[in-house]
Amino acid sequence: MTTQAFDAAFTKVGQLAATFKANERRYLSPDYQEAEARKDFIDKFFIALGWDVYHDVQTNPYEQEVKVEPPVSAAGQRRADYAFHIAPNFRDVTFFVEAKKPHGDIATPDNYFQTIRYGWNSQTPLAALTDFEQFHVLDCRYKPDAATALNRAVAKYHYSDYANRDKFAEIYWLFSREAVADGSLEKRAKELPKPRGKAIQRGLFPGGYQSIDESFLKELDEYRTTLARTFKHKNARLDSATLTELAQRTLDRLVFLRFLEDKGIEPQRLVDRFGEKGTAWEDFIAASRRLDGIYNGIVFKQHAILDVPSFRVDADAFARICKALAHVNSPYDFNAIPIHILGSIYERFLGKVIVATDKRVRVEEKPEVRKAGGVYYTPEYIVRYIVENTVGKLIHGKTPDQIAEMRFADIACGSGSFLLGVYDLLLQHHGNYYNANPKKARKGDCIQRDGKLYLSLRKKREILLNNIYGVDIDAQAVEVCQLSLYLKLLKDETTTSAREHQLEFHETLLPPLNKNIVCGNSLIGTDILEGQLFPSDEERKLNPMNFEDAFPHIFGRQTPKVREEAEAYSVARSIGHEGGRRVYPSPPIETRGFDAIVGNPPYLAGREWGDDLWSQRPYFKTHYSCMTDQYDLYALFIQRAVELLREGGRFGYITPNTWLNNEHYLGLREWLVTKAEVDRLGDFRDVNVFPQATVLPIVVTAIRKSSPDKQHTCAVERFTTPNQSTTVSTSVSVWEQFPSLIFNLSVSDSDVPVLKKIASAGKPLANDCDVRFGVKVYQRGKGKPHQKGPEAEQRLFEASKRKSKDYYPYLWGSHVSPWRIETGKTWLRYGPHLAEPRTFDLFTGPRILVRRIVGDRLILAPTKETLIADQLLHTVKPRTTNHDFKYYAALLSSQAITYYFRKRFNRTEKTFPEIRVAELEQLPIRRINFSDPADKAAHDQMVRLVEQMLEAKKQLAKAKTDKDKTYYERRCSDLDHQIDRLVYELYGLTEAEIAIVEGGA
Repeated sequence: MTTQAFDAAFTKVGQLAATFKANERRYLSPDYQEAEARKDFIDKFFIALGWDVYHDVQTNPYEQEVKVEPPVSAAGQRRADYAFHIAPNFRDVTFFVEAKKPHGDIATPDNYFQTIRYGWNSQTPLAALTDFEQFHVLDCRYKPDAATALNRAVAKYHYSDYANRDKFAEIYWLFSREAVADGSLEKRAKELPKPRGKAIQRGLFPGGYQSIDESFLKELDEYRTTLARTFKHKNARLDSATLTELAQRTLDRLVFLRFLEDKGIEPQRLVDRFGEKGTAWEDFIAASRRLDGIYNGIVFKQHAILDVPSFRVDADAFARICKALAHVNSPYDFNAIPIHILGSIYERFLGKVIVATDKRVRVEEKPEVRKAGGVYYTPEYIVRYIVENTVGKLIHGKTPDQIAEMRFADIACGSGSFLLGVYDLLLQHHGNYYNANPKKARKGDCIQRDGKLYLSLRKKREILLNNIYGVDIDAQAVEVCQLSLYLKLLKDETTTSAREHQLEFHETLLPPLNKNIVCGNSLIGTDILEGQLFPSDEERKLNPMNFEDAFPHIFGRQTPKVREEAEAYSVARSIGHEGGRRVYPSPPIETRGFDAIVGNPPYLAGREWGDDLWSQRPYFKTHYSCMTDQYDLYALFIQRAVELLREGGRFGYITPNTWLNNEHYLGLREWLVTKAEVDRLGDFRDVNVFPQATVLPIVVTAIRKSSPDKQHTCAVERFTTPNQSTTVSTSVSVWEQFPSLIFNLSVSDSDVPVLKKIASAGKPLANDCDVRFGVKVYQRGKGKPHQKGPEAEQRLFEASKRKSKDYYPYLWGSHVSPWRIETGKTWLRYGPHLAEPRTFDLFTGPRILVRRIVGDRLILAPTKETLIADQLLHTVKPRTTNHDFKYYAALLSSQAITYYFRKRFNRTEKTFPEIRVAELEQLPIRRINFSDPADKAAHDQMVRLVEQMLEAKKQLAKAKTDKDKTYYERRCSDLDHQIDRLVYELYGLTEAEIAIVEGGA
């Protein structure tokens, strides 16, 4: 930050304040209007703070940091006066400013409520309300409430404060362009008081503000339940699926109506007025029928049940919903809510369905959602990362005509978050292209406003129809996806632009998307029905689909209808889309496959499949070569996505990272590298992508190739925050250096020879030792493994003291620390009640206990005591006596073997990496040639070092004074170092190779 910029701003704003003071009487009169105040003072105020308010520099309307609403808005416009962004992210608002005329006090409940609503709906923490005479900073973290809005002022300034250097500095270092770019708003929000008392119980984030998505989702759930109950009460024959659809369609219409109102596309408020002519329901249906003729699309499409006069509802209950959602009462501003936030709300909303019986109606999670532990909506930064590295690379440098031939899809689209990301990128690309090449815009492609080119509604419709495709097995998801795309299509439209489009083209505002976004099963084709008789309800639930049938113009099935549309497409393109002809989404017949497929496929491991999915397993086995004995739905979606691409097409998915190194996904890895070139792996394991999930996410992008180049460079990008990462390059040829083709994200060219040397110097641990994980304990009467934890005293067959000779000390993972075992106070009776019981000798005699969770090194301790270990501990028991068991412990604890484990099995995460039995068994152990004096001496020295370490650890545990603790800590560290040096010598590592090990372990 520069004091020079601050000084210049202080001088300019001081001059504005002097001008205001000299003519204060005029400026404070009721005749001086808001538009004048903005032009004379407020615009110049923010220009002084470094913002390009007049767009003197940022002339491209698609790349402007300040979005300014005209002082005299078109009829129905309901937007904040100023919205500020920070390049290169022109999508997300950083803060809003609401302007008023200087006459009167701006601190009114209505003004505060209006301003806070803009900020809260956009998830921006602070906003400003100003008439230049006054400048108020408002806290937007809480759900807007007119009754408490006046309590949300963070700071208030009078124009006389602008001449006070310290007071002006508070404003400048919060709202200037350079301060905002440096995160000033986020930093200030963290300093604000956190909620206390009842506020904490109303769904507030730990950071101290109430989330709009949590708030609106809660209300939607309540509305859905109310609608389902009233529909069922008045129409008893409705089943669960029909009730789900009817409630969904009703809410979609209400939300879309509010969107149209807040955007100003509909000039009058509609939801507020339901009930003025008839009942609220009658007015709602009448409005739906009228709007269907204007907008088209699935939302207002006449429904065979919902829209008929015989359908009965509780009009009073529906009226209460309308009243709560009406703009005058609702805290929600659908003009300010980012569409991807609406998508996140709907994604979770779709995770539940209505379940109806004769006597009651309830809403519950879908079985697959329950098994998966919830719905995990993909954050917008992940969507953008995937879209930019797939679609973005394909369209880079291309003209609109070239892009018109391309097809982009999400084959598990859900509420449409990825398709929204694709559509947004396409709109940005087209807008930038036409502003850079205005003479290449055809008639109807753009409209001119304030001397700048904006994409016309017709062009945005054309892009949507030409380029965007989606599939989902859930009909409600398909409906919501279409709704989301419609919202994006109309985002920047107004009453005037919508009216002009209809007058010019005589067509509805929304294009039909039933050929673009379809309901079907992306994994299963209709061939599953051959030779089988499925019950109609089971077949309907299965919903098999052939992509050739759903998208014949993309996959080349030449039906008469396809030929007809392809010819029409060619004619329309040849005349430049003029003459009012429809632009068909059909490319030439030769095009086969999507150009890009993006998304976040379902995650559901085979062990969690229900009977319906399990019955489809034989089909998956014959159709998906990636499938082995264990599998997950996302693996099938990866294979399917690549299969559906054209040659050179790109795909990008976010998935769990388990497929990178798990042996059960070897088939997927082998299949993928024979069909595609893996282009990029975005490692997000250190970023909290899905806060409520344990999954460690990886983003994979790849290019389909018939003959992939194994020397092709793959960028491995390791993220520490959503926007900060480091990148290294690797290739399939490096991954092929290891058994099972493990995708090692951390292995560089320099690692390969070191790993090979360590491996060649030893033999797998399993050759010398039995390696097993510990026991599980069943709960009384439940037959399920008991959870581990402090409730141990409640476990069957456990006790706090030894009751009889068949009770033995019971260890959990936390009982083992480096080189030390603390037995605790729990005793376990060994017997048949144990899940997967072991032979008892595994818990006796010389052996090593290894914690499943790894620290800086493998955490282990040798023992000879009779101890029973639980499943968070692995037991390593030598089968021979020629090597002392403490020798094995020394090797396993060493820096070299930890380095080998982390690199070989791709365990680069710093928090809670896990070592599996199969991986422990493969660690290379350097055998001793006891006929070689040097070898035997090394073995004996290693054993002595371990014995000294065990004694030092024992003394450290007993130490009382700081001096003794420090001494034994240093002693243990020195012994670790001596063991490491001896292990390096045994494996023959050079100093250069040791440097690599110690830099990467």
